[in-house]
Amino acid sequence: MEPPDDDVCTASLAWHIEDGQYGDVDLSGLHAAMLVRTEEGVMFAPDTAWNVVVVVDDAADDDQRAALEDIYLGRAGGIFGAVADVHVERSEVVTAPFEFERDGTEFSVVVGDVVSVAGVGKHGFNEELGTVSPHPLTADHEMNTGKSTTATVAYDDEYAWDVSENNAFFGDFALANG
Repeated sequence: MEPPDDDVCTASLAWHIEDGQYGDVDLSGLHAAMLVRTEEGVMFAPDTAWNVVVVVDDAADDDQRAALEDIYLGRAGGIFGAVADVHVERSEVVTAPFEFERDGTEFSVVVGDVVSVAGVGKHGFNEELGTVSPHPLTADHEMNTGKSTTATVAYDDEYAWDVSENNAFFGDFALANG
């Protein structure tokens, strides 16, 4: 692993929950996003600290918002619990409206005036859609590769970047705890 350019690593992640629940709280149709920034080091190196903003769908009621916060801040355990225990140094939660579209390998998500991402899957050799495997969050353990046409974040000075025309990844996620 090599350090990122300028030793700062950023990521914006977004989820559309087709069908899901946390305890008895229905989360179907809701969304969440996560903005991640490291000040130095390789993002997944064990000693790299993350600053995180979790953006919860403003359509969520109080119980749904609390459930999404528990999941994405790692309090519910699972993969995000492991990430929070090792990496998250500082976090905050905000709400925003979400617009999400996916048609095959084309996708877009707009999160209020905070995140705008659009991209398309990229095919590699043999004209097959590129994949990264194994991936711990996807249902089939493969993440699809793509290219962003737009990938901007504008939350505040710390979380402001434009990485349009770069790598993008997408897949069908399956999260479970227990």
